[in-house]
Order: sequence, then structure tokens, then C-alpha cells
Amino acid sequence: MTKQSPAEQELTELLGMPLHALQEEFILVAAMQRQIMPDPDRIEVFADYDMHGKTMPAAMAGGDYYDFIDLEGRFDIQNKIGIVIADASGHGLAAAMLIRDFNTALYMGISFQSYYEKATTSLLFTKMNRRMCRSSQRNQYISCFYGELQRNGILRYVNAGHPSPVLLQKGQLMSLDAGGLVLGAFRDLPLAHEVGEVQLEKDDILVCFTDGVLEATNSEGEEYGRQRLIALAQDNRHLGARDLYHIIMEDVGNFSQHRGLADDQTLVVIKKEGRT
Repeated sequence: MTKQSPAEQELTELLGMPLHALQEEFILVAAMQRQIMPDPDRIEVFADYDMHGKTMPAAMAGGDYYDFIDLEGRFDIQNKIGIVIADASGHGLAAAMLIRDFNTALYMGISFQSYYEKATTSLLFTKMNRRMCRSSQRNQYISCFYGELQRNGILRYVNAGHPSPVLLQKGQLMSLDAGGLVLGAFRDLPLAHEVGEVQLEKDDILVCFTDGVLEATNSEGEEYGRQRLIALAQDNRHLGARDLYHIIMEDVGNFSQHRGLADDQTLVVIKKEGRT
């Protein structure tokens, strides 16, 4: 057995476990986190929507999360798919554990909603906020965007303090910012989350991201930024969701000279095809 340095011995005593055991815990958490998110190589199928997403953690386990939720198959909520992207404060093991609890709270909330409301409501977020308050440590919170997309193009959503997704439509763009505060920071929210609604038409594109994408920096300390992302998406809106994802993330990497990630990065692209 390799002899530990004094610093390693002190850390082992503080943690109450050997360092190799801590590494094993990280591996288990990272594996768990991958299991609760979609396989990025899987082709998502719902109505006439082309969808693709992926997360890149800055460490072995990260604080970003996204999912395409089969509302029809899992919850018997017909003609809808759930879209979620979230970002826990910080990154690493603590943020990954918060994401796990968020995933549980979201699915429990949707299950409750499927019996009583059948549609996205502010009550779902009130319940999730209370659950996240019990899960989060001091100064921990989570931002998220959750929407239920219907086959006919109607998207009802709530934005809880998350960077506003962008809906690219013919001749205009919309920021989806209806909602309220982040989850887990305040047990009693001063105001209920607002529910927003938009209509997607043929060739409209919805782009969702975490701040790790927008805040990627170059050697001069300049951030990649929201406007750069929007301009690139507009210039390449003829592409499918997967190709558009790769174009954007390649540009983010080139902008930051492919240095190591300072924060987790997640991007989700949804394009409506078919008829108007």
C-alpha cells in the first residue's frame, strides 16, 4: 500500500474513509447521474420533433441535468413530452447529489400532477421547491426550465431562475422567461411560479442551455455569450437538432481554445418538423 502524505492522512481522518473509497463514491455517483439522463446516442422520437441534447461535466460528476420525459408511457399524460434542463449551484459531488434529488422531486411531482391536474402548473414547482429545501445545504439551490410539449406545438413551461431558452421563429426570437425564483433557496416562495405558453410552428427551433455554455471564456476573459449562440443558431437553422448541437458546441470549444471546462455545459436543441 502506498504511504500517505501527512495531508492525505489528515484528509482521511476528516472524511472517516480512505481516499480510494472516496474515489469509488465519485465513480458511483457519476454512473448514477448518467443513468438518470438520456443516452446522447439515442434518437428521441416524439411526433414530428427532432430533438438532441448532451451534458459535459467539468468534473467526474456534475451539477447539470437534462431529460426528455416520456409522459405518455410513464405517466399516462397523452400527447405530450416533458423537456427539462437544470443546473445545481457549484459542481462536483455535492451538486451531483442535488441533481439526483431534483430528478426524484420532478418525477414525483409529475406523478402527482398526472392524477390531479393533467397540465403544467405552478403547484408542481411549489412542491418541488419544498423538496429541494429539504435536500439542499446552505447556499445550495437549483435553477431549472421544465416544459410540456404537445404534439400540436403548444409548449407550456415554467422557468425557475434558469438562463432563458430561446425559441427561434420565422423572423423573430422569443426568450422563455416566464416563471419565478430558483428552487431550494427559500422554503416559502414570495410568489408562485408563473406558467408560460408558446406555440411552435414548422421549422421553429428551441435552444436550451446552462450558464456553463454562455460563460465559457477565451484567453482574454471574454465570455461566449447569449448573442453569439443565438446568431450561430439562426445562421444554421436549416440543420437538424443533432447537427445544430454539434455546430454550437464546436464553436464554444473553439472560442475557449478547448481548455478544460470551468463549469458543466449542457445544450438541448428541439426542432419542429412536419406540417405547420
